[in-house]
Amino acid sequence: MASKESTDMDFGGGGLSRQNSGTAGSWEFDAALMTREFKFVEKLEDQYVCPTCGQVVLNPHQTGCGHIFCYQCIQGFLDSDITPKCPIDDSFIKANEDHLKICQYESVQCPNSGCSETLFRKDVGDHLDSQCRYRLEPCPYCRKHYAVIHLMDHRNSTCLEVKVPCPNNCDQMIKRHELKEHYLECPEVETDCMYKKYGCSFRQKRVKVQAHEDAALNDHLVLVLESNTKLEKQIDDLQHSLVLKHHEFQERTSLAGSLENQVKPLVQEMTRCDNMIGTVQRSLEEQKDRVDSVQLQLQQLTRAFSQDLGCTELAQLRGSLDSLKQQVSAIEGLKERLVMLEDNYMRHSRLLNIHVDQFQRNEERFRELESTSYNGKLIWKIRDYQKKKEAAAAGEGRSPFMLSAPFYTSRSGYKLRARAYLNGDGSGRGTHLSLYIVLMRGDFDSLLPWPFQQPVSLTVLDQSGARKDVTIVFKPDLASSSFHRPVSDMNVATGFPCFISHAELESANDAAFVKDDTLFIKVKVDTTGLEDL
Repeated sequence: MASKESTDMDFGGGGLSRQNSGTAGSWEFDAALMTREFKFVEKLEDQYVCPTCGQVVLNPHQTGCGHIFCYQCIQGFLDSDITPKCPIDDSFIKANEDHLKICQYESVQCPNSGCSETLFRKDVGDHLDSQCRYRLEPCPYCRKHYAVIHLMDHRNSTCLEVKVPCPNNCDQMIKRHELKEHYLECPEVETDCMYKKYGCSFRQKRVKVQAHEDAALNDHLVLVLESNTKLEKQIDDLQHSLVLKHHEFQERTSLAGSLENQVKPLVQEMTRCDNMIGTVQRSLEEQKDRVDSVQLQLQQLTRAFSQDLGCTELAQLRGSLDSLKQQVSAIEGLKERLVMLEDNYMRHSRLLNIHVDQFQRNEERFRELESTSYNGKLIWKIRDYQKKKEAAAAGEGRSPFMLSAPFYTSRSGYKLRARAYLNGDGSGRGTHLSLYIVLMRGDFDSLLPWPFQQPVSLTVLDQSGARKDVTIVFKPDLASSSFHRPVSDMNVATGFPCFISHAELESANDAAFVKDDTLFIKVKVDTTGLEDL
């Protein structure tokens, strides 16, 4: 049987398949063959006969339905009809481009984000199911999906459901999200004796602390009694201080009433002086009008006198001149009286301003005495938070910060103040609340140990009742001049320019730091080790 060497290429999917991909020169050879008759040794099978021309298939192409045609015959179908059909079974004949869209041997990239693998389309399914390192797999512990390449890191470092050894070596395996709760009961964690606030300095692992608390019960009772004794003494001191403040308040209230009684007559005198000055001014204006009238009359008399007036008219003129002199003298007297009244008015005004300033200083001093504490703690209430913050941002006012009332670690202890920048300071300007502590010069500094060494905690209090306060504790830097004995009214402030962001402070979901436009700040000095003088 006559035959022609060919290479099969199956495009599938209903597309057109070509079995010989020879160059354009083969078409001339095919045309020559069309003019010849072939004789075959055996009968030519139907699959090698073109259904269109009935001759042996030249440059064969196979359709998606499986029938083979000569290239020229099948090309005639494609050129003559927009939607050509197979003449045997009426199946649509499609071009090669449609087949390429679904060809299983086309190289495609893995669709998973991060994967750069390129593979045949037919292998994509297996690659996505079992080979791709970026396929998503559930964590066997938390059941959340992660890329396989990241799954081990997730399990080893961030998965909250994985059990890890206790970091304090108590031989327990604890889920990562339960570590904080476990820390509160782990027997290997170092902790203080529950009587630390009464003076016990024992610190050991929790299991030993429990044994210590049971064994040293008598010593602890002694510490509690001593602490109660100190508290009773402090209560007595506070009661005595309260009595003194009450007496001082009564005295200042009485002084304020006395000043008010003194101010009232001054105000009345000022009002009377104002009325008198108005009367004098009106009188001066009237006198001026009369002087102008007399001058006009004098001019008329002068003209009349120059025209040989009689003696009678001259006598009248002299009388008018005498009257004018008297009026001028009266006006001069009124001017002197007016000057005296103005001096008296200015003197009373200065005296009134002095009394008002003294009254304001007394009020400020009383408020300071009323809010002063002597136990190392300060609760600072800042009203009109938003207004004061906006004023600080706009540069209004004498300074961009606020100072709390002074407070003391004891009646004869260190004197301190808190400083707050509502609009932030330094690196926190415009974005954070800045809090600082300031050491003040006190009356007992020469008797106190220096530099200042007590730990200090700064707290923004939660007003929602959830007690989600924000607290930062710091120990003084003994080398810093901020904690040496003050040589002026106050040392350089020390604290945190980025204590808490405005976003968290003003709109926290689970806390209420600013409520009714009011902010509460707490400052606490750890007075452990300090002795009252």
